[in-house]
Amino acid sequence: MSNITRRNLLAASALTAGMFGITGCDTSTSGDDAAVDLATPDAGSYPIDPDGDGVEAKWTSEETRDGWTRVTNPDGGTTLGVKDTAKIIQVGGLAFRDMNGNGKLDLWEDWRQSNAERAAAFSDSLSDDDCIKLMFHGGAADTSDGAEDPEFGLLRQGSRAGVSRLSSDEESYPTDIRWINEVQGICEEAELGIPYLNSTDPYSSLNIPTGLGLTPVMDKDLWRKAGMWTSRAWRATGVTVELGPQIDLYTQPTTVRLNGAESEDPALTRDFVQAFCAGMQSTWGDDDATDDRGWGDESVAVMLKHYVGAGAIETGGNDHTLGAKYDVFPGDNYNAHLIPFLDGGMHLDSQTEQMASVMPNYGIAYSDDEEYGPLVGGGFNGKQLSILRNAGWDGMICSDWNILEPMQRGLDDLTPAERCKVLFEAGVDQYGGKFYYENCGKPAYDAIAEEQGQEAASTLVHEAARRVAKVMLDVQLFDEPYCDRSVAKEVFESEEAKAFAQEINDKRIVMLKNAGGIISDGGMGDKPKVYIPQKFIPTFTNHMGTKPSSVEPAVDLDLAAQYFEVVTDTVGDPTGEPDEDGNPTYQESDITRLSSDELADVAYVLVKVKNPQDHYEGFSGGTDAPQFLTEPGGPMVYRPISLQYRPYTADGPNVKQVSIAGDLQEDGTRVNCAHYGQSSYADNEYDLDFVIDTKERLPKNAKLILLVQADHPMVFSEIEPYADAILLAWENTPDESYLRVVSGAAEPYGLLQYQMPANMDTVEAQLEDVPRDMEPYVDSEGNAYDFCFGLNWSGVIDDDRTKTYKAAPLTEPETTVEATA
Repeated sequence: MSNITRRNLLAASALTAGMFGITGCDTSTSGDDAAVDLATPDAGSYPIDPDGDGVEAKWTSEETRDGWTRVTNPDGGTTLGVKDTAKIIQVGGLAFRDMNGNGKLDLWEDWRQSNAERAAAFSDSLSDDDCIKLMFHGGAADTSDGAEDPEFGLLRQGSRAGVSRLSSDEESYPTDIRWINEVQGICEEAELGIPYLNSTDPYSSLNIPTGLGLTPVMDKDLWRKAGMWTSRAWRATGVTVELGPQIDLYTQPTTVRLNGAESEDPALTRDFVQAFCAGMQSTWGDDDATDDRGWGDESVAVMLKHYVGAGAIETGGNDHTLGAKYDVFPGDNYNAHLIPFLDGGMHLDSQTEQMASVMPNYGIAYSDDEEYGPLVGGGFNGKQLSILRNAGWDGMICSDWNILEPMQRGLDDLTPAERCKVLFEAGVDQYGGKFYYENCGKPAYDAIAEEQGQEAASTLVHEAARRVAKVMLDVQLFDEPYCDRSVAKEVFESEEAKAFAQEINDKRIVMLKNAGGIISDGGMGDKPKVYIPQKFIPTFTNHMGTKPSSVEPAVDLDLAAQYFEVVTDTVGDPTGEPDEDGNPTYQESDITRLSSDELADVAYVLVKVKNPQDHYEGFSGGTDAPQFLTEPGGPMVYRPISLQYRPYTADGPNVKQVSIAGDLQEDGTRVNCAHYGQSSYADNEYDLDFVIDTKERLPKNAKLILLVQADHPMVFSEIEPYADAILLAWENTPDESYLRVVSGAAEPYGLLQYQMPANMDTVEAQLEDVPRDMEPYVDSEGNAYDFCFGLNWSGVIDDDRTKTYKAAPLTEPETTVEATA
């Protein structure tokens, strides 16, 4: 590396500090650390000139293998990262990043100041145009004609936030780190040096599940640790914001996006938020709950979503689609849906105290008198957003994606620029989606200035920039925006992380049935003979395309062989019609099933299925989904979303014939969104047939153990009678954890965070906004699959968790609710 230079720092000072030739570790003396002055200068002293000749450096530096330089200040000081070492400025013997390159230390560049003070000073230093550019979570890549660089055009235009969705893992992290470091390098060399805020949707990292899979443990310390390990993996690979967790109360059990959330219960979701988000946002020492260091180098900011009511969609559809744009509150239970945000997000179990950010809902909170605000999507609803501000929260609000177009709920008659004006005035600090500075952001600002005056418009965008900067500062982007592969390697190869992942995966499994106590502490004996049948999955077509038929074992055979003596069916060559790529496909006849005689000495059979996967529930990626589509140009059809395997027709006594909400028509009436008389079916009805067929071929003494991989509640009446034991887990639970519980190596621990309905009639009868209001299914053992139910080796679990969460559902937040009209 060539000799370091610094703007406006004399060469004599550099020589005295020992700054030359810093390839590898710089051995410049740090002097007497006890004498280092880390006192915060008075705000009036900025900008501060750099040190002159003869001032001793108190910091050291090293060039990382990833192409950037790490600068280490003395104990109590902040570690810095730069690609261009000319960006280092020395004041009082300490090192700082000269982000704007003016050769002086500005207040917002001084890590000795609080993040709140730095954010305010940074915002004050910006032009109105610079502030507007920060109000878009628009991305890094752009291939449009106006892009200066086809790969990073948006960065050149001023975008400083976006979603990567790289989902880094043990294999991909080096490539992902190379990408984010390149992005941050481009930002560093720009005029103001503003870093990039890199976000991602929730995903499983280090084999640790996300919210739906974590919730059954109902243990705040385990939730905290899950957040801690997830944030370590993400921060090490450049993710600084989670677009989540998704903390909507899914009180409407058929709602499509339930599979990304935690629970239907306000108290349970509140506690999850307090613990998991504390784990994400704080940096923790040595995995110790008492060693909370607050915002630090392992912190990831959370963006709680979707504020508010997205789990109460009337049609139960996907709120990305037009047919699912209304949230309804027939039980007058709107305030309960605020609890995870107000009592959870604003009261975290950590020094970070509050959620860094919130993402408003796509949906329209419906009432005839507009009690919850105007009939527009959550990002445009200033009345809803004012509740957060009036409660004392000053974090960043980022809209859900693409609400300027095409997800502009309730504002179809406005242009994108006019919608942007509504969004800004509602109190949104960042727009989630394309970088619309020229054609939306600037025109919206100009319109506000024309209506309210230049000062009002300027104040609005500067406040937004301040909140965005506060998030950036909390995750140290102003000081050390780069990633180090050696740090990531340590995290992804951590034995401690692997041990925790196994613990949490074992504990999240819920045992629903255990007839005769067949699952117990070593109750199966030494490697009993177990049949694992081969499952035929027929070809099916839905909104995602066509999936060719296939054959796969019900459970991983190699893993199962570690616990049992395994027998399975024989699978021949595929003889079915070729798929679109010309590859032959399987038929059921390609499987030679073990006969009853061959199964005579089998003690157990393991079968794994998914819960019913409703054919119409999917997201088509645009304005509508198959649940609502008819012939092109035809009227919209509202079909039910079913929780059962067999086809379902919604004609029971509790099915609504007229919906609560609907678009207003020219004649003054509203569109009827009810699904009465319509039918739906499950794409995986074959799972039920598979279980029935397997049961019929078993000897009478063989016990069928059913493993359910769930992403929604389900009607168990169709399948439970064929099973002797049932284990349920949410998300993609590793087969190894199922097997550890089945074999008795791990005791069942999880509890249901959702009710399992007795039938579809009780699903139709429930109120969309009210939790735990269905009749639960009761199995052959007399156990009700109700909220907070689960079995262990001793029977029905009755512990501190059930005593806490079985209480009546909360209806009001403890934090004061006050909306500004």
